[in-house]
Amino acid sequence: MAALKSDPDRAPAKTELARVLREFEDLVLRFETGLARSLADDALQSRGRDDVRHEACRLAIAEMGERCARRQIRRSLAAAEAQGRRVEQQLHAALEAGNAGGSGDDDDEMRGLHHGYFRLYSTELFDVLGQPTDLRLGTVRFHRQRQQQQQQQQQYIPHDHHVSVELALGASFFVADSLETLPYHAFKLPPAPSLQNRGILSRRPEHDGAFPHYDSWLLFTFLGNGCLKLDMPVEMCADVYGGPLRGRENEEIRFWGIFVGDGDDD
Repeated sequence: MAALKSDPDRAPAKTELARVLREFEDLVLRFETGLARSLADDALQSRGRDDVRHEACRLAIAEMGERCARRQIRRSLAAAEAQGRRVEQQLHAALEAGNAGGSGDDDDEMRGLHHGYFRLYSTELFDVLGQPTDLRLGTVRFHRQRQQQQQQQQQYIPHDHHVSVELALGASFFVADSLETLPYHAFKLPPAPSLQNRGILSRRPEHDGAFPHYDSWLLFTFLGNGCLKLDMPVEMCADVYGGPLRGRENEEIRFWGIFVGDGDDD
């Protein structure tokens, strides 16, 4: 059977619909050619060209759906990342101009971080994992010390220095508590947006308080305006997602967090 060939003289697609149709036709042609080559002549005759064409169309539709989903996911991740970068640049400019860090509004925003959570986005993780359409990212929530705990512990640590963190990542869960690294390291939320990163050591709650053998320090940068930046050790991501992340170390995967207030979620 003669090999099917695409027509190189076809005019470039000039509209989005034309581009999609052109992409679909090329996929059908590719799958049809592959199916025809994989079948012996007698098998091809028994199935019929219409059956081969039908199967090629089915495969092309599935592939188009995957490509469309990947584009939509990456567009959403890139939009969140762009928002975070824009806020970071604005904070840089404000600090250079001496116009950041002194307003009561900033203090109110930082004090309200425990009244919601940050939804995490990462184009870097999405790309490293091969752009899976079923990728689950995660959320991070900050908690202040409960009143009963404050009364028990205030004799040796100010309650505003005590912060606990809950991190949901993929199908895994991590926790962190600023008390667990004292007196060697203190973690607290900044009183105003800041470009300084702040680290806290995390662990899986099911491991009875034991920290993992790999690097599990979470580095947060609180940018204000409902945005934060999180640099997470690649070993943590490998523990959750596996795949091409396994075996990598001394690297970080960057996430951007967008704040969602309690009661504001979709």
